[in-house]
Amino acid sequence: MKMWTHYLIGKMFLLISDHIVLQHLFDQPNLNGKKAQWLATISEFDFEIRYIKGKENRVENSFSRKIQVNHKL
Repeated sequence: MKMWTHYLIGKMFLLISDHIVLQHLFDQPNLNGKKAQWLATISEFDFEIRYIKGKENRVENSFSRKIQVNHKL
């Protein structure tokens, strides 16, 4: 989400994940430091989390991969 912040800020989007714990992240009463920091970071975005089992999630996860372009002339 950090990489795509300029596209996502101010827009509602759907976050589809095969990590079921993400659905309950906002409901947890006690968070450790790392989870609390991550929650503070993602709270600035307007999104909905939808869980899809890994086998059913056939969409290639292209947003999590950075494209390396080599501009040698």
